[in-house]
Amino acid sequence: MSNQGPKGTSWRWRCALLGACCLVAPLAHAAHDDFEMHAYVNDACVIADEPYFVPQAADQHEAGAKILPLIGLVVGQLGELLVKHGIDAAASHLKAHAERRDTRYALAREMNLYRADLTPSPSVRINGQIGCLTIVAATLEPASTHCAADYVPKTLAPELAQRPQSEWRTTRTDDSVENQLRRADICVHGKARAVYEARFEFSDDGTAYRLKDAGYRIESLLTTRDKGATRTALYTLKISTPGATDEAEVLSSAWVELGTVSAGAHSSGSGGEAAPWLRVPPLSREARRVYEEKTKTHQEVTGEIEALRRAMTRNRRMQAGLDARIAEASGEVADGLKQERTRLAVQYQTQSAELDARTAEYQDLPRAPLQFMPVTIEVAVTETESEKKAQLLLADLVGRESDAVASAAGSAATGLVSRGLKSGDVITDSPAAPGDTLEHARARYFDALIEAQTSGAPVSEEAQRRLAQARSDYDTARRAAGLEPIK
Repeated sequence: MSNQGPKGTSWRWRCALLGACCLVAPLAHAAHDDFEMHAYVNDACVIADEPYFVPQAADQHEAGAKILPLIGLVVGQLGELLVKHGIDAAASHLKAHAERRDTRYALAREMNLYRADLTPSPSVRINGQIGCLTIVAATLEPASTHCAADYVPKTLAPELAQRPQSEWRTTRTDDSVENQLRRADICVHGKARAVYEARFEFSDDGTAYRLKDAGYRIESLLTTRDKGATRTALYTLKISTPGATDEAEVLSSAWVELGTVSAGAHSSGSGGEAAPWLRVPPLSREARRVYEEKTKTHQEVTGEIEALRRAMTRNRRMQAGLDARIAEASGEVADGLKQERTRLAVQYQTQSAELDARTAEYQDLPRAPLQFMPVTIEVAVTETESEKKAQLLLADLVGRESDAVASAAGSAATGLVSRGLKSGDVITDSPAAPGDTLEHARARYFDALIEAQTSGAPVSEEAQRRLAQARSDYDTARRAAGLEPIK
């Protein structure tokens, strides 16, 4: 059986990505609550993204392989589908004024917001493990309990295999949310009170995000046992810098409005784009410093590789231009052009050899991805008796903490106003972000360095001057980003 997933991604890497769940330490709201709030952050939703499976044909049987999914992934053992890793975090105290009688809280710790991939070259982006938020209100089995092996998969009815996906149905008899949670090794004792899921969506340029409702299953309300009661429900997510005190800096807050819900309510998620875009917390100075320190050698080598490729491209163009001029010239002019072309050809061979050496050097460097900028994620589910209270809560949240992009908080009468946003609409604080300035200065420095190294001896005064100026500009950009000058 293949161990390759979509776009050539190996299943083991995919499993590791899915496995970086952020298990939230439960915070009981009151002594009489018979459940706890837990939250998990994965790159996919546990319930909403549950795939269909089909049993293997007899001639495809392999040892240890139970089933194959029809959507998205190929796996060997079912237990590898989602792996849960708990964060060792004691229950944290929430400020008294933050606790609401209609709200239940959960707190996650030390999840890295950014990820650095070193293949094919160093690059920093939002952590790919941040794809879906799953909130579970339930009493869980002890931490030592594992239940993934007891998960009953959503097996596709054979007679529907050739029909459109919208018509697919499962033959399994256990469609309970408790069974679905077992897929992620989330082991519920008894019945879950409620499960909510929201997707993280990011703009194309990675500067903005939003939460979108991916569905919920509410067995009973969190604030009352009255089966006939209704509540206006919403849940919020707060990203903060971790700290030893309660005074952590709030980096961003997001929310999902569910509207009016009651016991037994189910939803597969709301459509549309009503959720406002919010600014992604930028890479902090400390995180950037750590990234630069840990990837210094990688960046130096790839900087030279990229500069060599640019130099070789320019060299080829210059040779092509000289060929055209040589064809039209004669006498001493043609001889001079031929000498210049020979010099460029020799320089090109030197650049090519340097490129091969630098590429081989990079292949020998460590390539494991790195993660930066730990953050604390606090999740809260609120059930209010009126929409007015819910809107006031959201207006207060947006006004104080959200750093919303292209959205505004209104009064209880007008609610929240937001509009859809394309990646080009995401604004920044200045025309050029610090990271952009640093990258441009870095590229100019390595261009000048490669020119000095491959132009032959002796290095011209003009090449030395350009290198000195490029180095000075690069050091200036690094200091502006809180980094040490190059050595």
